[in-house]
Amino acid sequence: MLGAMNFAPLLAAPPAIHVHLAATLAALALGMAMLVRRKGTAWHKRLGWLWVLLMLTAAVSSFWITGVSGSFSPIHALSLLVLILVPAAVIAIRRGKVATHRKAMISLFIGALIIPGLFTLLPARLLGGLVFGQ
Repeated sequence: MLGAMNFAPLLAAPPAIHVHLAATLAALALGMAMLVRRKGTAWHKRLGWLWVLLMLTAAVSSFWITGVSGSFSPIHALSLLVLILVPAAVIAIRRGKVATHRKAMISLFIGALIIPGLFTLLPARLLGGLVFGQ
């Protein structure tokens, strides 16, 4: 059951968390829309560039988020992977490798947004506490 939402911890969070959260939520919403829209259109390409920018922003901003340990965690390896796979997916489509592009983008959507997003909803995490109460 959802508890009362307490936004104070989120509002008190460092700016990097705000940037990261805004980029990931926007990339998630845009990614869902792009999955159901027609591919290859001018709009798909424009929105795709926005999605790329959002994903790169999310990945880069994560390096300023170190949590209570004050150091990097294994999740930061995912950020490095995003910094490699996003440009690789763009290169693939520019070279006409549609299947490679599609696989990379869907893998990024699931593996860099959906799965990590679910982990942020754990009760001990900032968003988990926000959504489910402390």
